[in-house]
Amino acid sequence: MTTNEAKKIVAAELQKRNLPYTKLTAKTVDFSDLARATCIFVKIHGWQPNPAWDEIRQVAVAHGFRIQ
Repeated sequence: MTTNEAKKIVAAELQKRNLPYTKLTAKTVDFSDLARATCIFVKIHGWQPNPAWDEIRQVAVAHGFRIQ
């Protein structure tokens, strides 16, 4: 999975729930120094706290990336 694919998944989930945001950024973090693989983190800018956070977080985990 690429960072762009991860952002598209998060954007689709936010739009499906009609949740406002200003932009999405993503980065790949390498944990190889800890004998682990890499992980993509997507940050939602302009996000207001909402109970739907857990649903979006679960979708991200199911696709193999994390939300900040």
